[in-house]
Amino acid sequence: MSEWYYKLWQREGPSGFGYRALLGLLTPAEGAYRAAVSARSWAYDRGLLKSASPPIPTLVVGNLTVGGSGKTPMAAWMARRLEHLGRRPSIVMRGYGDDESDVHRLLNPTLKIYVSPDRVAGVRRAHEEGCDVAVLDDAFQHRALRAHANIVLVAAEDFSDSPRLLPRGPWRETLKALKRATLAVTTRKTASRAEAERVSDRLSRLEPALPQAQACIALSGMAIYDGAGGSLSEPRAFDRTRYPLAVAGVAKPETVWTQLGEAGLSLGRCRAYPDHHRYTREDVQQISHEAAGEAIVATLKDAVKLGPLSGSDLAIHVPIQQVIWESGDKELETLLANLLDEPDCSPWGESGEPGY
Repeated sequence: MSEWYYKLWQREGPSGFGYRALLGLLTPAEGAYRAAVSARSWAYDRGLLKSASPPIPTLVVGNLTVGGSGKTPMAAWMARRLEHLGRRPSIVMRGYGDDESDVHRLLNPTLKIYVSPDRVAGVRRAHEEGCDVAVLDDAFQHRALRAHANIVLVAAEDFSDSPRLLPRGPWRETLKALKRATLAVTTRKTASRAEAERVSDRLSRLEPALPQAQACIALSGMAIYDGAGGSLSEPRAFDRTRYPLAVAGVAKPETVWTQLGEAGLSLGRCRAYPDHHRYTREDVQQISHEAAGEAIVATLKDAVKLGPLSGSDLAIHVPIQQVIWESGDKELETLLANLLDEPDCSPWGESGEPGY
């Protein structure tokens, strides 16, 4: 998702005839998308489209919007928590953009990471190779697999009572999809805790029986990424270092700039690229020129792509994210206890056991 397109989606974004005309053109497409999502959900709910039952407990971490809610750090946290509970977790993901799997390998180097557009096949492989629980990163809409638990993240910064669906807005599904969730987690990066609590209150009114939690996706320190070796140093505390350039090819780069500023860093130029941008050598040359021999700041998603192209020629410092639970600890532990208490799952059929 490019930066200009994200700005288009903001209700307080650009104005003028051209902006209104473009939104008007996107309205029929949004209606068609809404109808398709509704029909697909109806078909799964009634068993017309089949879903496979996984052979091991499976936890989905997903959201209702396109990017920016903290799925990757949350999925990594869940996998570590399951490992601390004595299980052999795996992370299964589609691997969109060729960066998220490398990020997970750096965040959880002891875990097995499986990349497959077919999540059913990914979980099957994890099971065959000895894993006893699977965490699926960004798979709430992947209903071909019937997960045992679904954690849905709702970013406080993006919440809307009347969300616009793709392509007119960033929402993949309406708030009605929360009925499929096991736990709703309101996340925040730049929003205040009071703002997050207001979103949680609204979700409680929409789905009174749905357990809830709140988490802050904060920056914990700065690590150094070794582009030549593909490794990440232990993070150190933030200092008042000034960086000539910050790079972010993520859904909402302005969130990165805000969090870095709040951490006390002084930034020169902030260069944004489209989400999951595939960097070229020309990009690296331009970035190196602007860095002028000094270290740059880049998100971990960007560092794992810039590193192989730049090697040791470009010093890359990476802000590390951490999940800080602000409420809902009991609800979360109950979910994990129920997940791990799942009875032995049925063996897979040739195409997976159908579920309704």
